Amino acid sequence: MNSKYWSYLWLAMAVFSFSSYEVISKFVEGAVDATQLTFIRFLVGGLFLLPFAQLHLKKHSIRLTRKDWLTLLGLGFLNVTISMNLIQIGLQYTPANLAAIIISSNPVFVALLSSLLLKEALTGRKLLGLFIGVCGVIVALGNLGGGHPGSGFYIGVAIQVVGMLAFSLFTVIGKKTSLRLGSIVLNAYSSTIGSLTILPLVLMKGISPFQLDISLIWWEMAYICIGNTGIAFFLYFKALEKLDTSFASTTFFLKPILAGILAALILKEPLPPQMLLGIVLVLVGVYFVNQPAWLHKKESKSIKTLK
Repeated sequence: MNSKYWSYLWLAMAVFSFSSYEVISKFVEGAVDATQLTFIRFLVGGLFLLPFAQLHLKKHSIRLTRKDWLTLLGLGFLNVTISMNLIQIGLQYTPANLAAIIISSNPVFVALLSSLLLKEALTGRKLLGLFIGVCGVIVALGNLGGGHPGSGFYIGVAIQVVGMLAFSLFTVIGKKTSLRLGSIVLNAYSSTIGSLTILPLVLMKGISPFQLDISLIWWEMAYICIGNTGIAFFLYFKALEKLDTSFASTTFFLKPILAGILAALILKEPLPPQMLLGIVLVLVGVYFVNQPAWLHKKESKSIKTLK
């Protein structure tokens, strides 16, 4: 199978895993603090990948320089302490579906940052695809519950927006590091180091880092730490090594939709009829963002044929 098709498979698996996070995390609410959960999931996920990262470094004769260590430290702090921590905290104040739509808006910022930092073309077709994707997510989620939210709601939204922006920056900078060191090295080291940068916040709350009754939530924690954090982040950046960053991030538009479907199946939450229309719009948006690469190939073949 073509390596690019494998990348599509890795990306699909990663986005599906990311989409299940809000649903699975509902089972551990009340049993573990939000910051404590972020610390544990990235520490365990990073340590799980660490042996494989060591093998990768040895196989490719890569030696981490001081600059590499500083980059991995910065990326870990950006992703764990800022992005994932703030998103997790914000979940305490907003509905899970609203959190999903905030996070899924990151492709817009990834596309802008990619054009600035990675010199990826930001075409009119891409912008159209991003717009259609955003519309699809809004249509799919429809009315986010109505009611009269209090000040805590708006604080939660603001916190999650900052976390989403941090993740967008992590995605773009992380791709550059992944291409140089390998996605397994990026995720193993940035996750492990990042978990240590958030540890002081856990201790400041007066919480013992590993103080929780794991017997009641062991499979949920195992999935969140290893599957959803370690493996999913690795697969996401593995896909980014071959795919356009804007396209890969655009699949995040599917996250709230998949999360809604999983919530309906697992949590028995209602699945609104507008979800189907939203899915169609999102798929159209993803198609438009990825279309330029296909058009370029067709144009190149046509030119060769004419010659």
